[in-house]
Amino acid sequence: MRILLISPNYYHEANASYFPIGLACISAYIKNYGHDVIGLNLNHIVPDKRIAALHNAILDKRPDVIGISGLTVAFEKIEQLIQFIRKISPTSPIVVGGGIAAVEGELMMRTLRPDYAVVGEGEIIFSQLLDAIENQKNPATVKGIWYWHNSDPVYTGEGEFPKRLDDLPFPDIETFGMREHLRLQNNEGQISYHLTRLDTSRTLPISASRSCPFHCTFCHHAGMREYKAHSIVRLVDQIKQYIELYGIYNFFIYDELFSAKKKRVREFCNLLKKYNLNIKWFCQLRMDQLDLETLLMIKESGCNYISFGIESGSNTVLNSMRKRITTDTIKNAVAMVREAKIGIQGNFLYGDPAEDETTIRESIKFQEENELFYCDWSAVIPYAGTQIFHYALDKGLIPDKEAFIRSLCNTSKYLYKDKINLSKLSDDQYQEWYIYLRELNDLNHRKRCAQIVHGEIVSKWSSKITIRCPVCSKEQVLHLHYPLEQKNNKPILKGAIGVQGINVLCPDCGRKMHIKANSIPHMAIVYNKFQNKIDRVTRHGHRLSVLPSLDRFASTFMEDININPDLVEAVYDTRQFRKGSLFLNKATKILETDFSALEGKTVVLLPWVEYETILSGLCEQHVSPQQIICWNTLFR
Repeated sequence: MRILLISPNYYHEANASYFPIGLACISAYIKNYGHDVIGLNLNHIVPDKRIAALHNAILDKRPDVIGISGLTVAFEKIEQLIQFIRKISPTSPIVVGGGIAAVEGELMMRTLRPDYAVVGEGEIIFSQLLDAIENQKNPATVKGIWYWHNSDPVYTGEGEFPKRLDDLPFPDIETFGMREHLRLQNNEGQISYHLTRLDTSRTLPISASRSCPFHCTFCHHAGMREYKAHSIVRLVDQIKQYIELYGIYNFFIYDELFSAKKKRVREFCNLLKKYNLNIKWFCQLRMDQLDLETLLMIKESGCNYISFGIESGSNTVLNSMRKRITTDTIKNAVAMVREAKIGIQGNFLYGDPAEDETTIRESIKFQEENELFYCDWSAVIPYAGTQIFHYALDKGLIPDKEAFIRSLCNTSKYLYKDKINLSKLSDDQYQEWYIYLRELNDLNHRKRCAQIVHGEIVSKWSSKITIRCPVCSKEQVLHLHYPLEQKNNKPILKGAIGVQGINVLCPDCGRKMHIKANSIPHMAIVYNKFQNKIDRVTRHGHRLSVLPSLDRFASTFMEDININPDLVEAVYDTRQFRKGSLFLNKATKILETDFSALEGKTVVLLPWVEYETILSGLCEQHVSPQQIICWNTLFR
């Protein structure tokens, strides 16, 4: 049969942030059974061409079965795909798989209305389902699926899964656009606000294992059953093949946990050395499976950056999370990793059910003592299937599971408006700490700033700068197009544009350093222009009406821009939770639908997602401020 396998997009723009290795594994497996596979990776397609690509794949290729695989955060994307497919090909059987099928299966079936869903590792189960569809067998005979019996979804019980990963063929990454995935990456290095690396270029994702042997309360392994791994020999063979096919020497091991044992990591390092592969690689490891000798082998074999699960600096919270490590474990591991000159990727998770003000302060103190300034704070999210999801259900914190799952389809909006307080804090305390910890991230980054050796403007929105590491004095040259969100070499005017600095990894010592936005030559012009506008009106005695009441970036932005609080008449915001909050020594007032309070005022719009709402609202209501100084519009 001809099978269309679809990966939904996880970001609006075409990107290389995600590659569907799971679908590539399914494709390789079912091709061995004679099926023809069409791959459609919507992550690689620009937004206005995605629907056309799906339309053409269905009407031109005429697939016999359509499969869609995704995580629960793609719930609404998958819903939209199914609705579109039903319109143009109403009789095509639709099969859903991936993480979305492994949790809340009945809810998913009743809401999204696919014909079938495959639960867990899908190679064997999906192959058996295809056989049943092709030969018109009763789907009830296929274990590991959801199907419809009359008007009710039925689960057939646990299905068959691969016992040995090495028995599976290499993933069919070509069918899902690996060459396009590589093309979409920046060949000058990895460039992002959170992590910029110039010592690596285009990177190919590779899977070495499945699942995880640990059971942290905030994590769910999406039907992956027990932890199992490819042999190191097989993994290195795969790397050698990809080097030959794509000319790529940078690899991201796409696993929840690359290895639970030091012996396996050492075998990998030794085999890379034996074949003189000279690659760069990145992985995720546990901090209780390290020693200095292993770390030095890791560094020598080409890995100078590792992701670790830190999560908290409080043993109370670590125990609640079932992390099976202590703060001493983390402290000792950090010291060894730094001695080996390997960079650390990690996070502090805020809001566990055991979290209170004491545990937060313990974590902040631990973070400061161990100089984990680039291990950012983020809110713990009770994703469907996790232990804390069931805790939230039991406590009545999630009254509507479907509405909650839909809210997670936009993580930024969830964290902005809909986040659930699982902790021991009151809701007001929870929100106040959340705002503070996000600000702490930005303040922490500035505790280790890069030294700017030289800088020159290349174009309106790009500069070339030479920076020096404040730890080891290693110099690097960066060609920065900033803000990073650009289209056709022009900034995309959304959010707190031009405020967030850039964190850069030193390839020698493995420490991160920060570049302030206003230290980038072409951005210094923007900051000076904004400051000059404010200084000009205040010199003439104008008092300012300021929007919004900044929470995110408040501390850092107000370090870089000087606004005298004595010259501020009022501070406004549209967000109810900011009502009464002090900003620039003024209690915040709420602007709802009536903007008349701004009539005749000197209005200063700081970096803001909703700046367009204010500008259009003033126009629609015929409200005429005396003057508007708007940060975002300086980027036009």
